[in-house]
Amino acid sequence: MKLRYYGHSCFLMTFSDGTSLVTDPFDETVGYPLCECRCDAVLTSHDHFDHNHVSSLKGSPVRVCEPGRARVGGVEIMGVESFHDDCRGAKRGKNVMFRVEGDGLRLVHLGDLGHLLTPGQIAALGPVDVLMIPVGGVYTIDSRQAFQTMQAVSPRMTVAMHFKTPVNGFPMMDASEFLRLTAAASLPREIEITRQTLESLPHAAVLSWQ
Repeated sequence: MKLRYYGHSCFLMTFSDGTSLVTDPFDETVGYPLCECRCDAVLTSHDHFDHNHVSSLKGSPVRVCEPGRARVGGVEIMGVESFHDDCRGAKRGKNVMFRVEGDGLRLVHLGDLGHLLTPGQIAALGPVDVLMIPVGGVYTIDSRQAFQTMQAVSPRMTVAMHFKTPVNGFPMMDASEFLRLTAAASLPREIEITRQTLESLPHAAVLSWQ
């Protein structure tokens, strides 16, 4: 499968059977060029403007936005409930984490996770090959909490998301602390991941959005 980063929490996953999924597309106020690709399904972790701009996408993708199971093409999707803050949603509401299985890989997108995972949530996610995790703090967990989450989940590879860059104006941290804590590699915006290449990819990475 191919993983392409559009910035913020938005990724395009394209699997070998042609099935394509987009996660958390943002609107024009976020600062990055819009994700305007054609896809079969869009996964939205919560209903905020920087994660739910489905109208920018081409075609008529199925929207998946709730906990539970779904199937799109040859891809299995599981939504796991969590919270956008550390007060069980009292500040910012609920958040859905998505486990995506295809091409023999298990990818997990944590959305705007605002707390450390419980043992039950870790068990629900199961073994993880690629973990997409917010690191910017303020609205989500920060880089130190992301590092703790990595240790708890033990993915083969972790990809940072939802951090400050020169083009977005959110008052959150950049990825420098994540890079320091994890010795993450800086990679191009699109990478190919298979069971074979996974072994040669870095254990942590920050993808370019350009």
